[in-house]
Amino acid sequence: MKRASKLAIALLLAALLYSPPVVAQTNQGFEWGFVWDTEFHFDMDIEGDGLLIHEEIYFQPNETLPTIPDSMDNWTDIPWVTMNSYYANGTDMGLEAILFLPAHNLHVPIGNWALLSTLYLDTLGVDNLTIDPENPHFWGYSWADDNWSYGWIHASEGLTLEVHVDYLKADGFLAHYSIESYNTTTREKTGELIAYRLGLEPYTDSTAPALDHPSNVNYFLGQTGNSITWNPSDDYPESYQILLDDTVLVSGDWNSTTEDIVVNVDGHEVGEYNYTIVVADVAGNTASDEVIVKVEAPGLFGNLLLIATLVAAGVVVLIVVFAIRKR
Repeated sequence: MKRASKLAIALLLAALLYSPPVVAQTNQGFEWGFVWDTEFHFDMDIEGDGLLIHEEIYFQPNETLPTIPDSMDNWTDIPWVTMNSYYANGTDMGLEAILFLPAHNLHVPIGNWALLSTLYLDTLGVDNLTIDPENPHFWGYSWADDNWSYGWIHASEGLTLEVHVDYLKADGFLAHYSIESYNTTTREKTGELIAYRLGLEPYTDSTAPALDHPSNVNYFLGQTGNSITWNPSDDYPESYQILLDDTVLVSGDWNSTTEDIVVNVDGHEVGEYNYTIVVADVAGNTASDEVIVKVEAPGLFGNLLLIATLVAAGVVVLIVVFAIRKR
């Protein structure tokens, strides 16, 4: 990306400065969610200063992950993980990686998102800072600053930077990053960078699972072999739960969109029973279905059927006994 340095000027990023972590003392429940040498793949689009660029880029930790301090009271206490950064053709990004500096971190430790929010809000020196609304899969923040600086790096006077950053909670690595540069007075956009991590479709999917509706089940008291079979489908299945009259009967992993989910409904006393299934995909979208199971007393027809069955069984026994005696 030979002309990327022009965008760096447009976004007013000039150098890279790292600070060593400060070690404190108490355990706060943090841990790394990824291992070293993991490769993270991004699509990156850049526009500004006459440039329109699309690149695929990679970030990869290149050495053992550092120890997280037992206690952290400042955002800068988060240890820095040394990264390789390169384009799809293998070319090193070099100083062009400074375009990601306003994110402050490519990675965060997982396990205590509430405290991470506090550290960011209390100790990061940016204006108009907000934490994203709670999300089961992502944690992130936004800010807009017309006097932004980080170490020796400063935005030029008259420019406002607007930044949004999201991390995937499963591993704590960057998931989405955008930075926009505006003329503070005229609000004219002077540059933009947007990077999306690839492979996150299961977490961003908004389509609920498809779920069929089996017929209601009716059987006479004492009969066996009765069951309900559901056939749910989804691109990213995860789990299911079956409730019997609002009480959880069974739950488990839903591992495949071709997997049938079967529940046996034998053994009930006379009455009506409500079986409800709830299936969920990775993104938390759900679908549910309800099947009514009705168990009836045998009644006249059932009794006649029972008598006929007993008579038939008795006839068979008599035939067998007669045959034995005849021999």
